[in-house]
Amino acid sequence: MSNYKRIFLDGHSYYITMVTYRRAPLLIENIDLLRESFKRSKQRYAFGIDAIIILPDHLHMIITPENPDEYPKIISHIKRSFVYGLDKTSRDHARMGLSRSSYQRKLAGIWQKRYYEHTIRDQKDWDEKAEYIRHNAVKHGLVEAWNDWKFSSFA
Repeated sequence: MSNYKRIFLDGHSYYITMVTYRRAPLLIENIDLLRESFKRSKQRYAFGIDAIIILPDHLHMIITPENPDEYPKIISHIKRSFVYGLDKTSRDHARMGLSRSSYQRKLAGIWQKRYYEHTIRDQKDWDEKAEYIRHNAVKHGLVEAWNDWKFSSFA
C-alpha cells in the first residue's frame, strides 16, 4: 500500500496529468467528447482551467478549484463522463486483452487508474508547469512549434 497523500490547500492550483490505459490514442480522435466531459464537470464543480494540452494518449493541465477538496472528484467526473460517452466499439477496442474482472470495472481499459498531481507552490512553480504544458506537443514530436498544436490553451 502506498503512503502517498494528496494535499488540499485553499487558493492553490494543481498540475494534473491524466493518461489513457496502455497509452491508447483515444483523446484527439474523441476531442469533442473530451471537451463535453470537461464542460459537464465544470457544470458540477467550480474550477478554472489555467492551462491545458491534450495529446493523443494523455493530457496535462493546471486547474484551480474553488474547493480544493474537490479536485479528485473533478478528475473522476471528467474520466467517467468521457468513458460513458464513448461508443461501444471504442470502449470494447480499448478494453481488449483485459481480464474479465478488469473489463467489468468500467474505467479499466480507458484511463490509467491513477493520475499525477502536483500542488503548485508559487508563481515560479506555476510558470514552469505552464511552460512544460506549452511545449509538450513539441517534446512528443507532434509539431515543430508549440503554437502549431491546436489542442492546447496556448494555440
